[in-house]
Amino acid sequence: MYSVLFPVRFCVWRWLTFAVCLSIPSLQLAQSSSPGQTKTVPTPPRVLIPKLRGKAQIDGDLNERVWTNAALLPLSQNDGSGPEREPTKLRLWYDDTALYLGWTCTDSDIQATFTNRDSNFWDEEVVEFFVTPKELKRYFELQWNPLGGVYDSIVDNEMDERGISHNYKGDVSFTAKGMKSAVKVKGTVGNSSDKDEFWQVEVMIPFTVLGQLTPKPKEVWRGNFYRFNRQKDRPVELLSWSPTMVPDFHQPSRFGYLEFGQ
Repeated sequence: MYSVLFPVRFCVWRWLTFAVCLSIPSLQLAQSSSPGQTKTVPTPPRVLIPKLRGKAQIDGDLNERVWTNAALLPLSQNDGSGPEREPTKLRLWYDDTALYLGWTCTDSDIQATFTNRDSNFWDEEVVEFFVTPKELKRYFELQWNPLGGVYDSIVDNEMDERGISHNYKGDVSFTAKGMKSAVKVKGTVGNSSDKDEFWQVEVMIPFTVLGQLTPKPKEVWRGNFYRFNRQKDRPVELLSWSPTMVPDFHQPSRFGYLEFGQ
């Protein structure tokens, strides 16, 4: 059993008061500089995931025709401040047996050293997928790094009546058996003296891994997608599809809506 408090994991004790005071359901943040004005917290986004016919060889290339018809999701700064320094493209589709994710991460300085399963990949560069077919307080956390490392756990999250996360525990004894992933890198991982181009991750997640049957059309799950992007001598970027607005990804009330298409 792996247990962690979110302020410890991201070294953000000084942000705890802010996170507790943020009322996400109210969808407003007070602006200290303009007492008479408010800043709207964006409503969690929604994506229609197409059901497609086609084969994808899980090799990291994303060159099969089926990927051209996948849903395309943007990522941005997790604090809501704007676009990424380096673009991330995320593609999604599903078939009768599995959900498919294709990440393309533009990256001029690819940083990674971890390869062991369930390492602290968030200390380097990684992409992450949090998803729940059911209640928000219990969800799957899946991660992949540029060296092919994989993290998989089931998270139990304690939230207050406003949906703010205060404590969570991840059980890394869970293994996503049957999940397949592969990475393609154009660059040299761990060498900041040269300029890299990108890294890609191709993932196939059988629905049985998540304890589910194939979703029916119009069925809706909740989830979010994240990326840690690092460059030498620059601040780390916390990127997300649905910004949590606080320096922590474990805010399930901010998960977006994943609707399965026809």
